Amino acid sequence: MKFVLMVEGPAEKILPDFLKRWLNGKLSQPVKIQTVNMGGYGNFKRETTKKAKKHLEGPDYDKIVAVIGLPDLYGINFYPPDKTTVTQRYNWLKEQFETKVNHPKFRLFCAVHEPEAWLFSDPEILPSDVKNFLPAGMKEPEEINFNEPPSKLLKRLYLGHLNIGI
Repeated sequence: MKFVLMVEGPAEKILPDFLKRWLNGKLSQPVKIQTVNMGGYGNFKRETTKKAKKHLEGPDYDKIVAVIGLPDLYGINFYPPDKTTVTQRYNWLKEQFETKVNHPKFRLFCAVHEPEAWLFSDPEILPSDVKNFLPAGMKEPEEINFNEPPSKLLKRLYLGHLNIGI
């Protein structure tokens, strides 16, 4: 059983452990999660259809539960002028990609800020040298987005306290 996550950038490479921790407690067998770094939203937009179909129609298609596109909702700047709310933009983007891929095992989900924000919903999964330096009083992942987006905070903390670039 395998999920393929198509993500915009390298910081999402830590998402599989976070998702597996949650999924494996709910499923009868462990799940594999493969992350495909699309290298930015431009590439995500251009290559998602081709890469999703490669996984969904390839030799291991029967092992794939789903291919999930995970772009950041906030960083996209080409919405139609009448799409002004988060819900309108999410629904429009979801329809665009799901229509192009046109496969029942493909879904698009957007993190309103970035998927990295999800990691801060359970700081216990972070290494102690990172967790101990989270902003004081942070209660909700969205609280960090305005001054320092989640991906930038993670990069700074991992590099500064673990000497690991993400």
